[in-house]
Amino acid sequence: MSKIALGVAATFTAEPLGDALRFWLAELGTEGDVAFAPYDQVFPSLLDPGSVLGRAGAVVVLVRAEDLAGNVAGNVTAGSAGEDTAALDAAADDLATALRTSAAAAGTPHLVAVCPASPGHGSPGAHARLTAGLVEALKDDRAVHVLTSAEPYEPADPEAVHDAFADRTGNVPYTDHYFAALAAAVVRRLQAVTTPRPKVVVADCDGTLWDGVVGEDGPDGVVIGPEREEIWRELARQVAAGRLLCLCSKNEEKDVREVFARHPGLPFGLDDVTAMRVGWEAKSQALRSLADELNLGLDSFVFLDDGPVECAEVRAGCPEVLTLQMPPGAADAAAFLRHCWPLDVAAVTDADRERTRRYQEERRREQARGEMSLADFYATLDLRVTITPAGPEHEARAAQLAERTNQFNLSGTRRLDGDETFVVDVRDRFGDYGVVGLTDVRTDGDTLRAGAFLLSCRALGRGVEHRMLAHLGALARDRGLARVALSFRPTERNQPARDFLATLPATIEPYGEEAAETAWYVLTAADAAAVVHSPAHTPVRSSGPAEERAAGPARIGSAAAPAGWAAVERIATRLTGPEAILDAMRAARPATAVAAEVAGATPVEATVMRWWAELLDKPPTSVNDGFFELGGHSLRLVQFMARVRAEFGVELPFDTLYTTSFTIAEVAKVIEERQLAETGDEELAGLLDELAGLSDEEIDALLESENG
Repeated sequence: MSKIALGVAATFTAEPLGDALRFWLAELGTEGDVAFAPYDQVFPSLLDPGSVLGRAGAVVVLVRAEDLAGNVAGNVTAGSAGEDTAALDAAADDLATALRTSAAAAGTPHLVAVCPASPGHGSPGAHARLTAGLVEALKDDRAVHVLTSAEPYEPADPEAVHDAFADRTGNVPYTDHYFAALAAAVVRRLQAVTTPRPKVVVADCDGTLWDGVVGEDGPDGVVIGPEREEIWRELARQVAAGRLLCLCSKNEEKDVREVFARHPGLPFGLDDVTAMRVGWEAKSQALRSLADELNLGLDSFVFLDDGPVECAEVRAGCPEVLTLQMPPGAADAAAFLRHCWPLDVAAVTDADRERTRRYQEERRREQARGEMSLADFYATLDLRVTITPAGPEHEARAAQLAERTNQFNLSGTRRLDGDETFVVDVRDRFGDYGVVGLTDVRTDGDTLRAGAFLLSCRALGRGVEHRMLAHLGALARDRGLARVALSFRPTERNQPARDFLATLPATIEPYGEEAAETAWYVLTAADAAAVVHSPAHTPVRSSGPAEERAAGPARIGSAAAPAGWAAVERIATRLTGPEAILDAMRAARPATAVAAEVAGATPVEATVMRWWAELLDKPPTSVNDGFFELGGHSLRLVQFMARVRAEFGVELPFDTLYTTSFTIAEVAKVIEERQLAETGDEELAGLLDELAGLSDEEIDALLESENG
């Protein structure tokens, strides 16, 4: 079970979010807790390493435009200019700076959520301006993430979002429904940025991509309606985000290809499909074959199929694969994908967008390699390697390479801290690999030391690594340096790096007592500059994931899924809205936290008992139990008063509260009296007339239904 502590700071009272956050952590199989910074202390908490945020494994910051810029934001409208707009922009810049500073110091993921403005206070323009400002200011920071809404969980009805009474009473601006939605959106995004994402989505065809069976109905007989097209659109988004899309279907391949040919206007075509396994072998065998072809581990695969038998077979034969059974209806299946957390994408680089094309090019390379000798293949490859200083445009890709590269990462480093970084761009006659390598160097006396020397294994074994070293040798020689030193630390995955070093004319020097496992492989500058690739000594690439992200400082849920396929399916089918989330939270409460049924309790007393059981440390067992005796405090009091107002339409007087007589029986009595007092004379007369017209049997039936 993974562990994490969430630190939360907000410009409003956000503690009601805590129960929902804890529910989601438990749902994802993550052990941890939630700690809140003091009220409206966002900036001090971000900048103080000793605060609850500085000690947390992940940080959540919640803001409203009206709070950040004070009363100024309430007057800002979309497109307005002047002093008010400038104040809001300055507040956004200050917050972005504080978030970046805190994330860099703590080395933990930070999430800032821009929450809805209160009706009549913050204008939509102010909210939109703050959101856009934060998104722009933080777009290149991989440690800080902006959540612009609680979609897809946010209630559509604004009345289900805002609680004006609780906001006025205790600065708790939102309903339980919105807090439940916000917690789901927050944890979903944090789960996406703290766990490795799947690399391959494999989809079944019959019953998944279309309705009908192509082998029986024919290519013209299957149906792809508007709701089924939503599934195609979601899969197209996966391709656009850098995931490899494959097909796995028990069919004749020509029939599947014909369906694609007869529907050219669909969101993706066969050119977007990286590989197919269409035939009659077991799907678990087909998936293993795909993994071998793509040189990726099965634990980076997600398999989508509507058939329970097929899903069971794959789960038994390929337990590493995240196998998900799609609902049978097209609309339900499309909704399932929208709520499928493992398919979320945290960030997309240009390299991600080009991944499908590059895998297709790699297939052509492998085909060419099989048609000629290895020496002839490399001689005709026309490999072009460009090594340049890293610029701002390379920042995201360089960080991604450092995080994900395992097999050819000499030092196993995940952070770049040299004086200079060089990126390696590669292309050959089959296509463009993009930026696939980097070195990170500093000068130390007469030596150019490379703390990072890494290369994506999609370019490994073709001489790129030799040209990288030759570049460092030439660089050292041009600067009058005598030596080049490569930092090496053995890991479970970097045997290809060890194989490369074994071919070099290098001496080994100790790194230092602080890193006993690490050593420097040292070459003269002339020897490094003269290194060339020899195809006869090219090591065979090891199998397994090409680029798997290393574990970060904190993780929510497991690597491939929140907590296994059962949890993914439960979240995607049952926990799709705030009402369902609240119901699940209530059901998850231990039996000791449920109010006991008390004989003779009125309906109002029973409702109050249930609410107190949900809100307080100890559940009530009697109508004479007191609010504060059960662990109540001012925040819980505000939440309770808000529920009373929402359910019964009355406001509790303060002389009833903060007294020893604040018991279930007394507060239920006050509620009933206030309801009666606020009932209009005409309405009361109408009710009495209605009762007068009922028989004794009808009155008994009415009373029985009320008490039932």
